[in-house]
Amino acid sequence: MNLSPAERRAGITVAIFCIAAAALAFGLTLPLLGLLMERDGWSRSAIGLSSAMAPLAILMVSQFMPRLVARFGAKRVILIAALSDAVLLILLKITDDYYLWLPIRFLMGIAISALFVTSESWINEVTENHNRGRVMAIYNIMLSAGFASGPLILVVVGIEGWAPFAAGAIVMMLASLPMIFAKVADPPFEGTASFSVWRYFLVAPTLAGAMLLFAIVENGSTSLLAVYGVRNGLPEGEAVTLISAVVFGGMVMALPVGWLADRMDRIRLLVMLAFMTTAMAILIPWTIADPVWRLVVLFAWGAAASSIYTVAMALQGERFKGADLVTANAAFGTIYGIGSLAGPLVIGGAMDYDDPHGFAWTIIIICAGFLVFTVIRQSMKRG
Repeated sequence: MNLSPAERRAGITVAIFCIAAAALAFGLTLPLLGLLMERDGWSRSAIGLSSAMAPLAILMVSQFMPRLVARFGAKRVILIAALSDAVLLILLKITDDYYLWLPIRFLMGIAISALFVTSESWINEVTENHNRGRVMAIYNIMLSAGFASGPLILVVVGIEGWAPFAAGAIVMMLASLPMIFAKVADPPFEGTASFSVWRYFLVAPTLAGAMLLFAIVENGSTSLLAVYGVRNGLPEGEAVTLISAVVFGGMVMALPVGWLADRMDRIRLLVMLAFMTTAMAILIPWTIADPVWRLVVLFAWGAAASSIYTVAMALQGERFKGADLVTANAAFGTIYGIGSLAGPLVIGGAMDYDDPHGFAWTIIIICAGFLVFTVIRQSMKRG
């Protein structure tokens, strides 16, 4: 795309603002609905099924997003998705029924898939390669900040009445405003994709593995890390800080890693991060009883795991353009859906089998597996 630096900055800023707002609304919705169902006496299995609707939708529909973007354009897809999510949030409150919430949350997952696939494609398409790592780091920071800020809204407005639902809907409507009023170029994503979403696993297996690792680690840690802490004898308040250490590590180290990604071979950096993720995972069971070292290790583990996503996104934009880029990001969405569903199930099953350290052993195996695969893959390519 022939864009001026100012046009590129405007496009990147608008897309990042939109996805950060969507993350904030999503981060609000997850605990809100879980708490409301808990209050109404629904079982944890029922709550888990409801929470799985959005990842299930992401898994099922991400592969169709390239067709939507090609037909309607990136800006229109983002607008429709953001406004649809706002309407669906209001519909959750109007219906206030568990069984109706299931299809509504599935539809919200479709909107979320459209927002993420299209926004990530937009950002990578208009970003130049020399600063792609830093831009993707900023994107990752804003995404994490959005997810982390969502629950804070509930601290202010509570979970009762219309206030939390209205707050989420307002945030989503605000997310659409820059797309309506800001003068930004709509990336055309020209050409026809040379591969399908499912063939992406063969086209870019290292990047597919990186996204799967990130999805499993992110969803496994947020779902079960606090439980792992409690089962190791920590009070609930201290167990929650384990998640904070992981999230904070990812946010703090995003920009330094993004800077490195613009100054060294990105595949080599990915291997280094995979090694660090594995090493820190090995230390988790050995440091969980120490109040200082467990936070240090989890901070470093979260930093490395989150940075794998940053570097993978930079590699994605470096390698793919146009229609191929949208398809590659749709594949990322599909892989994220797989990891989101499989991660908590596999790790939770391992914890039931080996209480409490099944969490750590599973994470170690997954991280080490990605490290070995990446090293072998790159060695074969050099040969």
